[in-house]
Amino acid sequence: MTQLWDYVHGPGRNEIQVWAKKQKLGVRERAQLNQKIDMLERVGFEVAYHLEFLAGTSGEFNHVFKLVVKSQRMLRPMLCRGPADPHREVTFLCGAIEKDFSLLPANAAEQAEERRQRLIAGLGRRIAHERF
Repeated sequence: MTQLWDYVHGPGRNEIQVWAKKQKLGVRERAQLNQKIDMLERVGFEVAYHLEFLAGTSGEFNHVFKLVVKSQRMLRPMLCRGPADPHREVTFLCGAIEKDFSLLPANAAEQAEERRQRLIAGLGRRIAHERF
């Protein structure tokens, strides 16, 4: 089973939860998002990637991935493997929505990579994933 983490900024600000609240996710969207996250937790990163409900990002952000959640809006929480144990854990770094094949916010992959680097450098924090 894969261990899930959420990136925390400042004094306990869970960034993925802040994103979800800002998006005002409906009951159906939250359920679909939780379902994909539960599947990721059960099957692990490799199988999830093979089943194509994880997608990579391009270029310099090749360590950042998107969870593919098809809902009323195309939800794309950004995540990375590890970073402490890349074979057993995944960290949600920030949230995004895909519209017309572009991420919103446009800098979501860059923001996720910055947070990943902060975790690697020991400057960022994370907590056990909280369901939506």
